[in-house]
Amino acid sequence: MQEYFNLIYKCVIIYFVIILALRVMGKREVGELSIFDIVIYLVMSELLAISISEPNENIMKSLISITTLALLQIVVSWILLKSKKSRDLFDGKCAVLIHNGHINQNVMRKERYNIDDLLSQLHEKGIATPDEVEFAILESNGSLSVLEKSKCKVKHPGPLISDGMINQHVLQDLKLDEHWLKETLQKEGIEDIKDVFLCMIQKNGLYVIKKELHSKDQWFS
Repeated sequence: MQEYFNLIYKCVIIYFVIILALRVMGKREVGELSIFDIVIYLVMSELLAISISEPNENIMKSLISITTLALLQIVVSWILLKSKKSRDLFDGKCAVLIHNGHINQNVMRKERYNIDDLLSQLHEKGIATPDEVEFAILESNGSLSVLEKSKCKVKHPGPLISDGMINQHVLQDLKLDEHWLKETLQKEGIEDIKDVFLCMIQKNGLYVIKKELHSKDQWFS
């Protein structure tokens, strides 16, 4: 009987610990999980299985391990928030599969993404042929985002500037340079690129959002 009480006790404690850990690590939908997130959850589930299935196993070992993983995830998330290179390393980069109706076959081969998968996902979004698509982007989480020609307002799906950092590959794709970007921003009254939170290039000009003053990172929301 004592064994069953120990099992119930462990399940209750671990249930609340997991809820707390997930709340601390932040809200992420299943489709938005990065490779790092998935690894964390898999390791956590394995620790739980060991703790619950082994009656003599000290529950504190699992609690300490889960807490360590949660703290590690918070630290890595903070680093990813501050560093674009780190985000690309951990989460991977998105890939443009279709641009202006043209399928980039080299990118598809690199991403090991076949034409049947592409057409199937286009059909699910109500699109019959790639010719209707301005951009089809394979996101870092594996989902396919599609911008139709009739609705697309941007010249490139990626940002020119994100959180004060210039995305060089977007400038190269558009055959533009930093000098042009800085001059254009100055016309918008922006002297320092670090003051820009988001900048995208639309067909009718730049779309710019400045950084908010005295904004605070919210880890618990």
